[in-house]
Amino acid sequence: MTLKQLQIVIAVADTRSFSKAGEQVSLAQSTISQHIKALEDELGVRLFDRSATQVALTAVGRLFYDHAVGILRHCEETRAAVRRFQGLDEATVRIGASTIPAACLIPDLMGRLTARHPGIRLEVRQGDSQDVIQMLLNDQVELAVVGSRPEQPELSAQVVATDRIILTARPDVAMKRQLQLHQLPDCRLIIRESGSGTRQATDAALRRAGLEPTALTVSAQFGSSEALRRAVLGSGNYAFISALAVEPELASGALVEVAITGLHIERAFYLAWKHGSSLSPAAIRFTHLLTDAQ
Repeated sequence: MTLKQLQIVIAVADTRSFSKAGEQVSLAQSTISQHIKALEDELGVRLFDRSATQVALTAVGRLFYDHAVGILRHCEETRAAVRRFQGLDEATVRIGASTIPAACLIPDLMGRLTARHPGIRLEVRQGDSQDVIQMLLNDQVELAVVGSRPEQPELSAQVVATDRIILTARPDVAMKRQLQLHQLPDCRLIIRESGSGTRQATDAALRRAGLEPTALTVSAQFGSSEALRRAVLGSGNYAFISALAVEPELASGALVEVAITGLHIERAFYLAWKHGSSLSPAAIRFTHLLTDAQ
């Protein structure tokens, strides 16, 4: 069964004539007859009653006709959807994003995205960097924005932004704004989960400076920067957190940055996609906006 055969059945039923149907679909009458016979043989039923004066649908033919009309209508709707997709009039980009990109980088792009491409809709799924990379590998998202470089060989990535990770606390807790590295284990810390880019960058920087992360005094672990921020504001603890995540609190004085001699933590955010994949036009536009913003 082919779409052409469906079109032929509809044409014959509508015109009640093999010859007129042939004119409608640009085929010879004999070819129309061959297609109908082949279809009836395949299905094992008669679709048309034929007489010297007219051609009429049988009962099963009317059932087939109704379904054929629906199938062709859905085909046309599918073609129209693809045309809209290609023209960016109606397209969805599925993006996976770790905490900071989801909370800061991507929302900041919405104004320009809406102004330039009002038909593009973003569907953002959030998780830690490892979770988001897994979403990309499983084809649950088309793009990923994460806080650590993907190591999987099937993924490509490029840097789209940078961020500082700072030690922060309330001003009444952080009586000193400068600490030595050996004093850090004396600070009660709230930390991110092991799969987060923040945690990975912090642990790597501490080891480079000569301090094992296991030496730290950890009072709690949270799965998002927002939870970390609120916990620091409501407790007498310190936290290593993205400077982007606490910009308002640093500006207002609700939190302060505590410098650590010899320790500077900077990390990059990466845009990742499957190597060799054909990105949708909408995903390409989003990629251009994200890279142009830097």
